Amino acid sequence: MAHVELPKFVSRDGRGDPDPYRNFDWMRSTMPVGPVVGPDGEGTAWFVTSYEHGRACLADPRLSNERRNSATVPENEEEDEGDLLGKDPPHHSRLRKLVSPILSRGAVARLRPRITEVCASLIDAFAGRGTADLVAEYAWPIPWAVVHEFLGIPESRRMPVSRCIDRFLVAGYHEQQRRGCPTPATDELMEYVRELIAYKRRHRGDDLTTVMINGVDRGEVRSEAELEGMLYVLLGAGQVSTGPMIAAAALRLLEDPAHLARLRARETNWRLIVEESLRYDAPVQTSVSRYALTDLELGGVRIAKGDMVIVSLAAANRDPARFADAARFRTDAKRPSHLAFGHGIHLCVGAPLARLEGEICLRMLFDRLPSLRLAGPTGDTAWVLGPKLRSPREIAVRFDAERTTPSRPQTRTLPMPGTP
Repeated sequence: MAHVELPKFVSRDGRGDPDPYRNFDWMRSTMPVGPVVGPDGEGTAWFVTSYEHGRACLADPRLSNERRNSATVPENEEEDEGDLLGKDPPHHSRLRKLVSPILSRGAVARLRPRITEVCASLIDAFAGRGTADLVAEYAWPIPWAVVHEFLGIPESRRMPVSRCIDRFLVAGYHEQQRRGCPTPATDELMEYVRELIAYKRRHRGDDLTTVMINGVDRGEVRSEAELEGMLYVLLGAGQVSTGPMIAAAALRLLEDPAHLARLRARETNWRLIVEESLRYDAPVQTSVSRYALTDLELGGVRIAKGDMVIVSLAAANRDPARFADAARFRTDAKRPSHLAFGHGIHLCVGAPLARLEGEICLRMLFDRLPSLRLAGPTGDTAWVLGPKLRSPREIAVRFDAERTTPSRPQTRTLPMPGTP
């Protein structure tokens, strides 16, 4: 049975992370571009909490994604050659052009049957029990399976789900604290990535890893380090951002049955549910750090060359200047576009796949288990993984147990309006 144990550092003695949104509201109203202590603990960093300024930053060519442009970067710090998130054009453009076609909305649609099978199999494992933890047994195992499938990695070659997610979360947490310093978790994952590349060189197929390996052969990927870095980013990002999205959406639906009633009455659809969840509970809370290439002004604030700028995607997505009734989870009308996947040339390349996963897995879960309900009081869920990620730690549920496991054809359901 697939089961994910989140790392020890997220437990916080059972209390979870503090709710950041009241602080975001205060910052947005008093200093929408304000000074904060950066992840390095040195230099000047600016935290952007308004939608208007955040969106502008994400598309501003005067702000670089490359850490070498930071005023505080050590001279001897090595660059991560394949970090798609941490590169500017033309380097970023070349790498993105290689992977974008196979991650387009039309291309990822071919994974629909496989995603459906993954979801059905996970539900089968607990459907006869009458209880489950949707975080550990459903929301997090889905993207682990899907991203490996997309990369063409067979089950026999995959790192176990709980270990894989644990290593990426631990590596990401420590990278926030010790930028540029290798960690045991990072070393273990890089060795895993090298093993996968070696396997795929011997077993090429119609998958993203093969596309990147072929790119090396054609000179489109310029080094082995670049290939390894790209696979590391795609493998990690595909898991640690989509798991929280699925968990948060499921929780919001369970907290207010009116949303499910609207779905069943065809007054809303799964696409709107996914988009509102991404806005309301941004799984990735902040943008990748950016660095000013020149002195500039933002929101009336003077930012010096080399200063770090961090966009709070979570705060921008609850900006009342952009979203009416921004502090409520609403599924009764289409919202304006949000920033959960970023904006501009660095818009998340995996967004179509994440959206497809969300629509399929939520629809299947609530159609298959119509009596699904929270096992505890509403509002009692602890949220963890801050400050860059945010996810429910546990969603304990109850439902009417199935006496027999349905066969695969019975797990199929009719699409709701608006579902592709």
